[in-house]
Amino acid sequence: MAKRRAVIKIIDKKYAIGDVVKVQVIIIHPMETGFAKDKHSGALKPRFYVKKIEIYYNDKPVTSFELDVSASQNPKIKFPLKITEAGTLKVRFINSENEVTEKTTKVKPK
Repeated sequence: MAKRRAVIKIIDKKYAIGDVVKVQVIIIHPMETGFAKDKHSGALKPRFYVKKIEIYYNDKPVTSFELDVSASQNPKIKFPLKITEAGTLKVRFINSENEVTEKTTKVKPK
């Protein structure tokens, strides 16, 4: 099993408590629809995709996204977030094999 990872980025460089910022999350993950054939064996490659992305701000759920095989490889999600305090932003994603990966980043208002 390959190590899965994610990137969380608060796009706005300067922000304060009360501001709404843009957050971008990129999930580094291959995606297989189940329709592609292996070049060597000719067998269909099994479905393999990110099925759920959950976002937490200071351990409180903020939003979640349900995906399916139609999502692109390395899906990118952007969403607004109101900054209420310093803390952590966490992305948790689950793939079709029920592997769970988490990534956190600090939220540091000025």
